[in-house]
Amino acid sequence: MTTTKSSIEQYWKDDFIPLEAAGKVILRELREDEAQGDLHRRILSRGSHLYSSSNSDFKHAQSIPLPQQLMDETRKVKTSLFMGILPEANLAWMSVDHKLFLWSFEEGKHLMNLEVRSGQNILSVGLAPPKAGVFKETVEWCLIVTTSAEMLLCALQRQNDIFSLVQTRYNLSTDSVPIVSLCGLPNGRIFMGGHDGSLFEFTYESSIFNDVPRRKTPGQALDDFYDGASTSYKVSDLGSNIATKYVREGKRALITTIYGSERPRKCRKLDHSSNGFKAVTRAIFPDWLRKISSDVFLSEKSGPLVKIVHDAERNCLHTLSARGFIFTYDLRGNELTLKATLDCDKISRQYLSAVFRGLQYVTSPSIEFGGGGAAAQAGVGGKEGAHAILRLADTGNSNILIPIAIHVLPRSESSRLTLLAITKGGLRYYLTTLSSSLDKSNLAPSSRIVLSHIRAPPPVDSTTGICKAMFDEDNIPGGMLPEVFPQTKVDATAYSDGHLFLALQNPEERNIDGRQEVGDVIVGTNTDLVARKITRQNGIAHRELPGGLSETVSIPSSLLPGGIIYDASAYRTLKHSSVMKLMLNSQTPSNSELSVGLVPPFYPKAIGKNDTLKKEKNGSNTALVAARPTALFKSNGITVSGSVIAMQVMKNFFLSRPLGSGLEFGNSYQKSKGSREPLYRLSKCYGTSGFSFTASEKVNSGLSIPRSTKTKKSARLSSWLLRPAMIPLNDITLNHILPCTSTIAVNLSGLHFFQSGTRLQTLSEVLMSAGPDLASDNGIIAFFNDYGAKQFCTMCLTLGIGCGPAKGNSSMSEELKRRAKRAAFDLGGRPHVAKKTLFDNVASDAIVVENNSLEEELVPKGYEFSPSNLSAGLTSVLSRLLRPIWFKPAVVVTEGPIKNYSAKVEFLLDESTLAEVRSPLFSLKNLMKEKFRRAVEVVPGIHKNDINQMEIDETSVLTGSMRFQGALRHRSTSSGMLSNKEAVATARLIEERNIHSAFRLLSRVVQLLDLLSLLRRAQEMPDLPEIEWGLLHGVTISQLVQSGDGQERIESLLNSLVSSSSSNVGTDIVPTADSDSIATSLANGCYLFFSPGSRFAYLGFRAAKEALGCMENSTRRVTCANQSVGQFKMAATFWTNTQLITGRLMHGGEIETYEQKAQVALRYDSPLARAASILLQLREYVAIVDICTITASNFNENQNALTIVDNINVAYPWEKMLYHHRKAHTPSARDSTNGTGTASETSTNSIVLGTSVTPQDAISTCHAIILYNLLALLNGPSTEESKRSMVSACAASSDKKFLLAFFQHLTDERHKKILLKIDSQDLEKWLKESNDHELLWQYYVAQQKYTKAGVVMWEKATEVNVNISIQERIRCLERSQSSYTSAIATIKNQLNHTDSNNLQDVESKRLLVAEHLDIARLQFQTLNEITSMDIQDQLNIDATQRLKNTLVKVSDLYNDYAAKLNLFDVCLRIMLSCRHNKTEVIETLWRSIICQELLPCKTTNDATYNFLTRLANASLIDEKVVFLPEESDQSLALFESGEWLEQLKSKIEVLGKDLIGKGADYVCPIPFLVSVLEGLRHATQDYHSAPWPLHLLVKINVSFPDLLDAYESIIEREEVTLMGGADPHRRYLSLRSVVELLEEWISAGFSGGNQNRAYQELSNAVVTKSLLSEIDALKSRLDDVGEGREDIQTRLNRVKESIQRL
Repeated sequence: MTTTKSSIEQYWKDDFIPLEAAGKVILRELREDEAQGDLHRRILSRGSHLYSSSNSDFKHAQSIPLPQQLMDETRKVKTSLFMGILPEANLAWMSVDHKLFLWSFEEGKHLMNLEVRSGQNILSVGLAPPKAGVFKETVEWCLIVTTSAEMLLCALQRQNDIFSLVQTRYNLSTDSVPIVSLCGLPNGRIFMGGHDGSLFEFTYESSIFNDVPRRKTPGQALDDFYDGASTSYKVSDLGSNIATKYVREGKRALITTIYGSERPRKCRKLDHSSNGFKAVTRAIFPDWLRKISSDVFLSEKSGPLVKIVHDAERNCLHTLSARGFIFTYDLRGNELTLKATLDCDKISRQYLSAVFRGLQYVTSPSIEFGGGGAAAQAGVGGKEGAHAILRLADTGNSNILIPIAIHVLPRSESSRLTLLAITKGGLRYYLTTLSSSLDKSNLAPSSRIVLSHIRAPPPVDSTTGICKAMFDEDNIPGGMLPEVFPQTKVDATAYSDGHLFLALQNPEERNIDGRQEVGDVIVGTNTDLVARKITRQNGIAHRELPGGLSETVSIPSSLLPGGIIYDASAYRTLKHSSVMKLMLNSQTPSNSELSVGLVPPFYPKAIGKNDTLKKEKNGSNTALVAARPTALFKSNGITVSGSVIAMQVMKNFFLSRPLGSGLEFGNSYQKSKGSREPLYRLSKCYGTSGFSFTASEKVNSGLSIPRSTKTKKSARLSSWLLRPAMIPLNDITLNHILPCTSTIAVNLSGLHFFQSGTRLQTLSEVLMSAGPDLASDNGIIAFFNDYGAKQFCTMCLTLGIGCGPAKGNSSMSEELKRRAKRAAFDLGGRPHVAKKTLFDNVASDAIVVENNSLEEELVPKGYEFSPSNLSAGLTSVLSRLLRPIWFKPAVVVTEGPIKNYSAKVEFLLDESTLAEVRSPLFSLKNLMKEKFRRAVEVVPGIHKNDINQMEIDETSVLTGSMRFQGALRHRSTSSGMLSNKEAVATARLIEERNIHSAFRLLSRVVQLLDLLSLLRRAQEMPDLPEIEWGLLHGVTISQLVQSGDGQERIESLLNSLVSSSSSNVGTDIVPTADSDSIATSLANGCYLFFSPGSRFAYLGFRAAKEALGCMENSTRRVTCANQSVGQFKMAATFWTNTQLITGRLMHGGEIETYEQKAQVALRYDSPLARAASILLQLREYVAIVDICTITASNFNENQNALTIVDNINVAYPWEKMLYHHRKAHTPSARDSTNGTGTASETSTNSIVLGTSVTPQDAISTCHAIILYNLLALLNGPSTEESKRSMVSACAASSDKKFLLAFFQHLTDERHKKILLKIDSQDLEKWLKESNDHELLWQYYVAQQKYTKAGVVMWEKATEVNVNISIQERIRCLERSQSSYTSAIATIKNQLNHTDSNNLQDVESKRLLVAEHLDIARLQFQTLNEITSMDIQDQLNIDATQRLKNTLVKVSDLYNDYAAKLNLFDVCLRIMLSCRHNKTEVIETLWRSIICQELLPCKTTNDATYNFLTRLANASLIDEKVVFLPEESDQSLALFESGEWLEQLKSKIEVLGKDLIGKGADYVCPIPFLVSVLEGLRHATQDYHSAPWPLHLLVKINVSFPDLLDAYESIIEREEVTLMGGADPHRRYLSLRSVVELLEEWISAGFSGGNQNRAYQELSNAVVTKSLLSEIDALKSRLDDVGEGREDIQTRLNRVKESIQRL
């Protein structure tokens, strides 16, 4: 059950899968119909080739006696009487001696007559259309009358629906060669067959220069390009053509030019015979001698040309001579060319001899055995029949092999055979003039006429007028072999559409109604389509078609009174009607042709998409602007070249006229600059006769205005699209449009009409004559058995929809349709699923189950499904109704001939043809709605009340067996059996699914035809934009109906119509009532193509346009704007087409930025972009965000199905939103197979651009449109409130993807300030995920979330495994510290700051950050020193990178970097930061720092050497002190010079300031420094210099009391001190240093006022009397000092006095 349910769901889930399935069935039916129609293929088949008797196929309809006047004239015959038929004009004629009479077929019409003035007997009469420009428009035909001496051209003029015969002055002499046959061509050319076998042409013209091609004006050339029947008009030089005319016409042309006059209405006779000797003899020898020579040599020639026929399709001419020669002429080119000749008598004898001998093939190149020897034998009654015919030809009846008539076989009957010749004995020769190449498009006659088949006549005895006794031949009851009777002589023949008319001469008189009459026996044959052949298999009889050239024989008249038939012809055929042309020119493309996929669309470059264009409407849908004049010479209004000007000047000179007489300056057509044309111009030519070749792959443009090489061309189309090959179809296939074939014959008793009824006509008669119980009526049953169940149902349904005899026949229409439908349903059978048998191939209606089809899922193994005859007939009817249009492009577009000119648009159907095609399709749709309600009203297998959920209808009888099916498939064995109930239910489900699929396809076809008609109307409306016809260029009806790509093309076109018209606000045109009517018609009648989204969009644009036309802030404007917003929101819920939303249906190229995406969408008519644009003008900023986010949500994979709107007008509930659902991105195979199942080779390449647009692209475009308009708002002069409202609307969106794009867009477009003001968790999350710590920190600061801001910067600074420069880490730590400081202040400023825990936590974090910040700064300092000292090479690369890009641990920084690289100052700073108090280490580091500045050096003093050596040995450096005499090397610095002093002072000053006052002054040991520095001072022996150690330590903020203590400690030391202990000189120096300190202290205290630090320290020392005590102590130590004692004593006294004054 699960498998079955999933297969049904999958089938209906994709809207286009049912269409694809129905399309495949249509394709199969179309190809089946083509299999039996070709005459040549029937010859090749192994059929019976028998005749069967039928009394209904060919009947005598009526006879109309001759008018009484003509009866009287027949009694006055003196010499000759001839009769004939002119079927083209519905006229018959009779000549009595020199009098000619014409009358209409219809009794009582006007009788016309002509009397030859010369009195010569009339020999032949023919008809031809008039040449253009010669006669008045009232002249419809030219009548050619010939006598033995002259030829007359008369005009048939119609006035008031009555013909009148007017004799013209176009008369020619026959030159003693009687004309015995005539043929008129559609272009007015007249060919004549002479009695001497020559082919002549009767030419006439109104002027010598009538046939000289005129140079058309550019305007005329453009009209020819757009509306002309010929699209390859070759412009030749007018002068050269006229020069050619002079050469051809000689003096008459020269006289005409010089004297300005000519003989009026000139006519000539041209001889096209290959024998030039005849023309010479006519010019030299007298008539009597020519007649003698003709009589002498006539027996050696072909004889008179008795018949001329024109093959318009293949553009050739065939002539038949009296002696059986057929000549074929090629009409291509300027000259008539003889291409091939055939001697029928000779070739037929060879053919029959080969048949008699039983040969299977013939070596003669003029004979081909179509179907081999068996078919050749069957055509003439076997070997015996061939022998009998040869015997008759050799024993006196030699004319039995000589043709008396030839008929053209149109391509609608055969693609190979071209000519049918009928002999006097009734034999038919099937001939071909085509080459044997495989190129079927080559219709030019070859150099050989080939005899393909000979068929003997039916065995009718012309003496008795009855058929030979019938026998059961070839398992065909009543079958008759072809046979030729010795007395058979054919008087007249007619042939049309496979219907043959023979008038057999009766040699004896017979009694007719008491009178002895002499007349012909009328025989008619028709293709036998009755299943007569009986075969038996397994004991069961089956009926099938006899095959081959089997025909039915009818004898409507065993003796037709009135003597021999003079002429017979078929008439009033509808082969030239538009639908019939489409039907015949409809060869089904091959799979490779169908696999190409959709043709790329065409976008004309004439006017840019953004240009404002207003269509100018006139009768031709185009308005060409006034031309810029350019001077040209004209003569008689014709633009001429230099040679003609010179001739005119010469003429004026001879006649003494002004040289410029006859010449005038004219204006050439030149399009002025700046003028604008419509993008498209609708052509007046339609595809009913094939599209023009301007869009062909091989187009030879001969326009008078050359094409610009820069003009963008539309995609060129294959010939099978532009002009499909004509395909032969049998009568049954053409039943619904094929009229009755009528044949008219004329003899002395009048006009006789015979009718070959169609099968539909026969069936209609049977139905109307049947009793109430149609199913048991014998006539109906017989017809059912004759044509088979499928064809019977097909024909009944065809009648049921009003086709055939019921069409237009009100007297029988309704009753006939009712009976036909009833008969089809009564005898239509039922579908069934049955076990396969050994003879399943016999059942032609069985469907072969395809892999992966629903049938395979539903039908168990070993079973097969066969549809009902009713369903098969329904499919057959649908396929035949669709054939005229199915694989043809609806529209073909060609770029204009010049750049910026309108593109040409050709439609397949004009309005009348469209209505004719639509009518039966619409009737069939109604029939299905009426009679197939069960399959149509609901989706088979789907629950009626819940279509969207695609649930199986468990309660339906159709699905009753599905549970069994599902269980059966899981069994290990395949021997499961279906019960009858299960088989019936399964078969019914499959059949109703097929019918429902066909109904869907039919509905789309009908709506598509309505759509095309509406679009053509919309093109003419000035308030609507031009239709984007280029989107439909080359796309076939089948592709538009059954492919998703075709649906998207139409949706894009309709969207452009809706969006472009209403968003073009610059024109301020509100749609009119006509436009509303179009929109309503589209919504109601074309809803399968016109989506609800387009409908609501139209209403939204309309309301918006109206709002923009109202006053600002008016109530009406507000109301309309609100309506517009509401409609757009509704439309947005239905915008599910990715390519439509993005505007990239067929536009390639990478689009990256939001601005590019929005601009492309706007340029290419994205409805969303257009709606946003107009809403922006209405200042509905929030609405823009709403509709864009709604649209974007449609492409979310998790989005639920669209809500079905109740007010959508559809016929059935399941049609709501059908074909308008969101489409999956990956294109399915059906979109490129065209129903063939063959994947398209070009579906993934550039032939169809834009198909790779994904749902993500659509979402991105939706976001881009919002952001594009938002940016325009933010950068524009809008108010802050407007900006704030749109930003708020964006921020409030629940679309997470949009929010991310919104945030990023504001960031990229330098609107970070706006971004940071948004309080959004999504923004916070995005900022976190974006890894932009700085922006996130700025966001937290802007939102006053300082704690989070500190955390962000802390995490950024301490991030590991990421290379972040130490500078950046320091910056982050500083920001973190600042943020925590602000957080602490914020917490303290709160009214209720009771959260002490939080405060403590923040404070602890701040301290942690501060510690790391100190270390980081030391690290940075270390890095700088390493760099400045250029000692990086002492570290490896990893260590250097760690120092640059990571936070190094303090221990590592000390050990691995500072200490290792002798960066002793850094070591001290690290100890300060870590509060590491180790006196020994600190003093060692200071010694090292001092030694770095001193060493290496030299000294000459022993004491100094000892002092420096002790200092160096206690340091960490390796440099030594050198003691040298004065004369030593000068490379080392002398210590006593003091060069080191300034550098040392600077170093200690910087370091001391960094260390002193930081809470760890032990890092800077003052006593130690004083002792060392003073030692250095004294070592220089510059005793009287300034006390620089004292000054240095004061600069680094060491307090005076501390300095005093330090200096006193020096004095108190004994011998262990560095100063020398008890040495008197050293003691003197120490005491002097203390005195210097006290003097400096006093000086600093008194100089800075009472607020400086020195004064405060001095005051404190005085108050405590400690200072005075120290001074007294110093005085007491002077006893041991001898040197400078008085000086020290004096200075101490002054100090004490100063202190005492304080």
